[in-house]
Amino acid sequence: HGGYGNYIRIRHANGFATAYGHMTRFASGSKPGARVKQGQIIGYVGSTGRSTGPHLHYEVLVNNKFVNPMTIAVPRGLKLEGRNLAAFQKERRRIDALMELDPVTNRVAQAQVQ
Repeated sequence: HGGYGNYIRIRHANGFATAYGHMTRFASGSKPGARVKQGQIIGYVGSTGRSTGPHLHYEVLVNNKFVNPMTIAVPRGLKLEGRNLAAFQKERRRIDALMELDPVTNRVAQAQVQ
């Protein structure tokens, strides 16, 4: 993966994997075979390898074959019903109301290269 510089691949269930390249560094505690959780930071955007500028190279693989992440059929999550659905909708409305209080009009991810 030399062209991608700092590169990490994560195995998911059902033959899926995601890969990330050109990272400036890996998050502390990252090591081969370690378990990661959804939302956990695994690394930081960079420009390593044969990159011409800071960005994150992202790949999705199914059974070790590269696929277009925009067109794959991913496993579906649980379908909420009854009380669970009502509780989710209530929490979503609460969070939406909190977000309306935030004066930020442009919610765009930003990175800083040092």
